[in-house]
Amino acid sequence: MDKNAFQTELDRVAFTPAGREALAEALMRKGDVPARRPMGWARMGLAAALAAVVLAGSALAAGTLWERYFGRLSEPQQELIETLSQELPAAESNGTTMTPLAAFGDQDFYYLMLEIRAPEGTVLPDYSGDEGYYQLFGDTLEESVTLTDAAGRDVLCTLDYSWINDNPGDNVLTAAIRLWSLEGTDLCDGTDKVLHIPGLWVQSPDKIYTPVLTGGWNFNIGTHSGDIESRTPDVAGVTVEDADCGTMTMEYLRLSPLGMRIRHSWTEPREGILPGAALSVVMEDGSEVFLENTVGSCGENWNEEYGPFETPIDLDKAVAVRWGAAEIPLD
Repeated sequence: MDKNAFQTELDRVAFTPAGREALAEALMRKGDVPARRPMGWARMGLAAALAAVVLAGSALAAGTLWERYFGRLSEPQQELIETLSQELPAAESNGTTMTPLAAFGDQDFYYLMLEIRAPEGTVLPDYSGDEGYYQLFGDTLEESVTLTDAAGRDVLCTLDYSWINDNPGDNVLTAAIRLWSLEGTDLCDGTDKVLHIPGLWVQSPDKIYTPVLTGGWNFNIGTHSGDIESRTPDVAGVTVEDADCGTMTMEYLRLSPLGMRIRHSWTEPREGILPGAALSVVMEDGSEVFLENTVGSCGENWNEEYGPFETPIDLDKAVAVRWGAAEIPLD
């Protein structure tokens, strides 16, 4: 396993030097392979697709605000996000104010809608794909996004984000940020977890970073996570047959309004084959909710992965988890 391959991929994620090394070592242990399915680092088309929607600022309900990211949400979904969302204080540096408009998270994921308001007279335009795109970090370790605990130690995570730019001629830009935990880190255990954002850069297609706004903006997401319920249903005896690898057995399942984590094993390992089964949540109206994406690690005869739902769900209206041909009731 080539550690440099992991290090290259980590160029898209920012950590302190110690954190970057720790993450590379974590990915190397036991031959575990990160299994994240392809996903755009930024949903470049999101702002254009939603440009007709007017963002009214922090006074807008959190659920409505997140339609800019998730797409159309039902009224119950909007109410759910409003219930989950916490208030984080704004941060100011070098004349730029970053204001959390909405924030919520569980063990594995944290969502932050962040308004970036540059000094008056600054213009934050849109960029086409051949011009470049915005990044929250530069190309040096000192220009890294970091997440640290109360002692200043790195909390391992990765992140993706999208941009919303309603008026490319003004000084306001909004980032919809999603953090993913790594190494089993609980992002929302109530302890200090400080997200540090060093500024705003434009990255060219040739990976040349041009600073737009620099400074230091800190947000303690660990103590502003909300009381999000999670469930770990009994999965004893839940199995699914696989044509290549024999019997697959579910060993662990956890779900929250934001996503699911699953671990399963199989009886007949075969080189180059990673068996799995379709995974969804069945709602009381008969609809199914799927994961948008997954990240995970695996061994010879086991796999553990987790991912966010396409949109948050109300667990009180979830009746079962479907895994291939198996159905696990959520009583």
